[in-house]
Amino acid sequence: MISRETIDEILARTNLEELISSYVSLRRAGSNYLGLCPFHSEKTPSFTVFKGSEDHFYCFGCGTGGNAITFIKKIENLDFEEAVILLGKRVGITVDTGREGGGPRVDKKRFYEMNREAARYFHAKLYENTPDARAALDYLKGKRKLSDAVIKHFGLGYQPPQYGALRAYLNSKGYTDNELVQGFLCGRNAETGRIYDTFRNRVMFPIIDVSGNVIAFGGRVMDDSLPKYKNSSDTPVFLKHRNLFALNFARTSCAERIILCEGYMDVIALHAAGFSNAVATLGTAITPDQARLMSRYTKSVIISYDSDAAGQKAADKALRTFPSKNRSKTCCATTSFLP
Repeated sequence: MISRETIDEILARTNLEELISSYVSLRRAGSNYLGLCPFHSEKTPSFTVFKGSEDHFYCFGCGTGGNAITFIKKIENLDFEEAVILLGKRVGITVDTGREGGGPRVDKKRFYEMNREAARYFHAKLYENTPDARAALDYLKGKRKLSDAVIKHFGLGYQPPQYGALRAYLNSKGYTDNELVQGFLCGRNAETGRIYDTFRNRVMFPIIDVSGNVIAFGGRVMDDSLPKYKNSSDTPVFLKHRNLFALNFARTSCAERIILCEGYMDVIALHAAGFSNAVATLGTAITPDQARLMSRYTKSVIISYDSDAAGQKAADKALRTFPSKNRSKTCCATTSFLP
C-alpha cells in the first residue's frame, strides 16, 4: 500500500544508531555498536548495530535482525504500515498509504479515542450524586484516603452496576457493539448474543501508555466479593504482558530506579507519598517483556510486594525474571541492570 520509493526514502533518512539508542544503551565496538538485546533477556551484550552501506541490526543471541522498520515494528508492537508511518513522522515524511478503497483495517486511533471517552465517562460517574457513586467515592477518599487531586491525576472513575449503561453512552458517541466487545469494554453472551458492560459496580483505573493513550482498564470491587480485580484482556491496542500501570508517570523520574508494586492501589499510594517512580504489573506475574520494558527506563528495580508468604513468593519469582547479576533480597527484592 506504501510506495517502495517512500519506504526507501524513510530508511535513507533514518539514523539507525540514533533510533535504537532511544530504546537501548549502546556502546561503540569498532565501527559498529553493541548493547543488551531488548527482545530477550541476556547478561552479555550480543545485540549489534552495523554501520555501513546498508544499516541493519542483528542479535547473535536470539537471531532477531533487520532494518529500522523491523526494529520499530517489534519494539513498539506495530504492524508494517504503522511502523513506516511512525518512522516517517520522525524524519518529516508524510506517508500516503493509498488506503482509499482498500480493505478493512483496525483503526487503532479509534480505539484510543473510544477508551478515552470511556475514561471520561467513568470519572464523571464517580462524582455523580447517586448512592452508588457516593459509595465509590467514599471508598476511594474514605477507606483509601485518596485526595481529589490524586483521583484526578490518575483519572480514577466508577462504573455503575447497570448492565448496559456504558454501552448506551458509547453507542451514542458512534461506537459500535463490535468495537466495544473488541475493546473489552463490553462482552457478548455466547448463547443469547446479548451485549453487556464488562466492568460493573467497580472503581476504575485507566491504563495509559507512555504516549498518553488510554489503552485499557482495571476495575476493583469495593467489598470482599470475587474476583477482586477485573482487568482488560488483550485488545487491538493493548497487550497485557507488555505494559505497566503508571509507567506514563514514572518514566520521567525513574532513571536511577523503579519501584515495582503488586497492584494499582500500592502504586497510587506511593505516588501520593512522593514516590513517583512506582509501577505495577496488570493483574499477572511479571513477564520478560515487562522486565525488558523497565530496563529501557531505569538502572535498577526495587520489587516491593506484600510481606506475607504469597507476596514473598511472588517477589522471588519476579526477581528471577530479571538478569541474575547484582540481585539481592532483604525486606524486598532488588535487581540492577548495570554490569
